[in-house]
Amino acid sequence: MKTEWASCAAPAIRLPLTTLCETDAVLMEDWHIDDLCGFAFTVPKGAETDGASIPRFLWRVCGHPLEAPRVYAAMLHDWLYCGVDPAEDKGGAHPSDVSRADADLCYYNLLRHFGVSWWRAKTEYYALRMFGGSHYNE
Repeated sequence: MKTEWASCAAPAIRLPLTTLCETDAVLMEDWHIDDLCGFAFTVPKGAETDGASIPRFLWRVCGHPLEAPRVYAAMLHDWLYCGVDPAEDKGGAHPSDVSRADADLCYYNLLRHFGVSWWRAKTEYYALRMFGGSHYNE
C-alpha cells in the first residue's frame, strides 16, 4: 500500500465570498510541490480555480467543488490544464511538460495525499478521464 502520494503542504487559498459574487478560489502564495507523479511544480501566486467540475445535483454525494482538500487538487489541475504565462514561471515543470493523462493522475494523487478515500478519488479521476478533455489546453 502506498503511504505517500505527493510531497507538499496545503497552500494558502482565498475562497470566494458569496457576497462579492466571486466564483474562483485564488492561490495566495507560490505553491511548491516537490514530488508528484515524477514532477516538481511551482504554481504561481494568483493562480485560480473554479473547483472541481461536479454537477450540482451530485454535491450531496461527492461534496462541494471548492471544499478542502479537493480545492488543492483542483488548483493544480486547472493550472496544468490551462498552461502558464512564461512571465509568471517560477521554475519546476511547466504545464506543457505534462500530458492530460499525467495532469489527471496528479489530481488523483493529490486527493489521496490530502486524505480523500481511494474510491472517491478514483471516481473523480475516472470522471476527469471521461469528461475533462474539452477543457484541456494543449
